[in-house]
Amino acid sequence: MNHMLLANPFRWADPRTWPWIVYVWLALIAVGWLKPLWRWFQRNRASGWPSAAGQIESVSVSESKRSFFSTSPRGSSPTFVAELGYSYSFAGGVYAGRFKREFGTEAEAWEFLRDLQGKPVSVQYNPNQPSTSTLIESSIESLLRTRTPTPAPDAFTSTAAKSVPPWLKPFLWVFIALAAVGLVVSVWVHLGAVMGRRVAPEAAFWILHMGIFAVWFPAVFVAKQRVGNVQRKDFWKVVLSGSPESMRYMVYGFLGYAVINFALFMFQAPTGGGADTPVVWRGFSGHWMAFYSAALAILYSAARENRSGMRCLNGHLVPPTANFCTRCGQAVIHRQTNES
Repeated sequence: MNHMLLANPFRWADPRTWPWIVYVWLALIAVGWLKPLWRWFQRNRASGWPSAAGQIESVSVSESKRSFFSTSPRGSSPTFVAELGYSYSFAGGVYAGRFKREFGTEAEAWEFLRDLQGKPVSVQYNPNQPSTSTLIESSIESLLRTRTPTPAPDAFTSTAAKSVPPWLKPFLWVFIALAAVGLVVSVWVHLGAVMGRRVAPEAAFWILHMGIFAVWFPAVFVAKQRVGNVQRKDFWKVVLSGSPESMRYMVYGFLGYAVINFALFMFQAPTGGGADTPVVWRGFSGHWMAFYSAALAILYSAARENRSGMRCLNGHLVPPTANFCTRCGQAVIHRQTNES
């Protein structure tokens, strides 16, 4: 098989020479961006719709159904869906709609819905099809302002995610850069190994090995600081809370692929140990990609959090001008950041 791969060299300009794993990664990237793009399209479309006075008629929380294509890592907590049922009037007719938002815990979902039933709300509706409507973010934030937030600063400091120590902040982007370089090199090495070639010198094998420790120890330390006393089953939800959705898909994809790649490696590994072959490079590079991608996402999420000193009482990141969290409705903690 290796002879066949060598007879068809890999060329980026010619997709016909790409190994199958490239198409798998491209598919994962596309899936990761599909949902955010769809939400962005819906928000932009609805922002131009006219508004009508509405009212929250019902609130409920349900556990989302797991599917074969679920991207949540194994062992994580189930996702809970908070649902607002609302009604509104237009041209003499009464219409109804539903607004849903996902949360990592049932308590967060119920906190988001607290005291909202019976509240007035502004509804955006499609003028060409009045039965189609939605609640935009500004309407949600206005709705949350109509209630009294639960004062729980002590609960926040004891259970919510903590901040990264100030002394570590200047170094975050250094470790992020190292993790990104390690991931890119690991992908390059893995692609070469899949094509049946060793594309890097032997020294790179050990450099990539040791590089994992250089970024993984800071990532673990940062993760522990951010998790605080959050239940362990919510670990990944907390440490990746500030990263883009596409980056979370990347981490889950590499972690899942590392398991499959290792299983294939166990069947194809050469006997005798220590053999410097493309099969060995492919087996180890699968783990390199998983560790570097996870470290990159954890550190990047922490760096994004520290660019804004504002979070709600439940620890969610909020925009600089927000007074209430649009995820759970808790009051925003305004902090003074005088660090240089």
